[in-house]
Amino acid sequence: MKKWILILAAMTFALAVPVYAQNDTPAAPKFKDLPVNHWAYEPIMLGVHKGYIKGGTDGTFRPHDSVTVAEFIKMTFMSLTDNSSGFVWWGDQYLAMIPEWYQSSFNSGTVNFEQGSPWYSNYIATAQNLGIISDEYAGRYDEPLTRERAAKILNNVDDIFHGPFSREYAMIAGAQLFKDFNRSDTYFQEYIGDVALRGIMNGNEQGYFNPKATITRAEAAQICMVLADDSLRKKTEVNLAGVPYSTVPLPGYGSMTFVFANEEMKMVYDNMYARQKDYPGATNAYTGQLLYYKNEGFKLKGFEDTFYVNLHEPTTSDFGISFTGNVYTMTISTEIGMFERATDDINYFSSLIFKDSIGEFFTEVKVTLQSARTNKYNQSSKIIEGRQVIINSYTDFINVGISAYQDKI
Repeated sequence: MKKWILILAAMTFALAVPVYAQNDTPAAPKFKDLPVNHWAYEPIMLGVHKGYIKGGTDGTFRPHDSVTVAEFIKMTFMSLTDNSSGFVWWGDQYLAMIPEWYQSSFNSGTVNFEQGSPWYSNYIATAQNLGIISDEYAGRYDEPLTRERAAKILNNVDDIFHGPFSREYAMIAGAQLFKDFNRSDTYFQEYIGDVALRGIMNGNEQGYFNPKATITRAEAAQICMVLADDSLRKKTEVNLAGVPYSTVPLPGYGSMTFVFANEEMKMVYDNMYARQKDYPGATNAYTGQLLYYKNEGFKLKGFEDTFYVNLHEPTTSDFGISFTGNVYTMTISTEIGMFERATDDINYFSSLIFKDSIGEFFTEVKVTLQSARTNKYNQSSKIIEGRQVIINSYTDFINVGISAYQDKI
């Protein structure tokens, strides 16, 4: 982790201020440049009341001034905190949203909400620990923050409390909602779609997001108010007519909309997911993946391997299938008994994809698996019914990749 050595230049109008103790909030100031009919008057005064926004010593607020990266990160964090326990920490209502499997990592990743040296160091360290930012702002924390970059920060914060959206779903939302969606850097486009789906950031009445514009102090106050209060969010409806998607499990958050590369992949997923209940072991499903285990104990350990951190040695599933992208990716354990238990389901999976070559495909898989069991590792690549099938063998498993047709069912 890099140490941040650049000190933010002193600013007359800082957004970062100490949080006041409960029942000790100052009387709301009257800013000379903030009339009561200003569109952001309520969120600004709320932020002032809670202590994460401050005006200048000359009695102005300057609502149209830009917000820096560091100021915005602190504001978003502080809008989700309280001091009900005698010190500033994440508010109980937000902690209750976090899945059990993530709570320990979340708490340990939070440094604290006190001023450091530079003043923003603890907030930046927390943002990095929680994966909200990486090191893209090193040496640039005092730069004005653009709307597209703010979208990424906000999405990654809200992911923690409400769960993620799939990239494909967010891209569809962004393209439908904003006329200037393509003006954003490709890297940030999914985040623009994300925050629109979340109802945290929206475009103007003309349908423009203005991704390159900087966030103003007034906009930052409005965003933080909406981020902290779900009831204020204006959720966006997305037209998914003709889009191959399914609602898939999302552990700890309920479910998510998962968009497939084509109709065939949706059909295969839906059929395999419905069939999981009949597997002679235990199964799991999340974020577009289907997993099959020997029993409930292996299933639990497999879940912990994925969502918890370093609890024990990795647990191998009998087999698993991923539907991400335009390739079916199947992993099959080489342990004796696991492939044998999964045979019927692997055959059924292949019957959904291949018409006349089910036996050829299954034989290719079985031969590669048997070779791996005798420590003979290889790679095979074949074209079966117009699809590329690549099989790689390793010590504990074999990996099978099958290309998917575009919209052919």
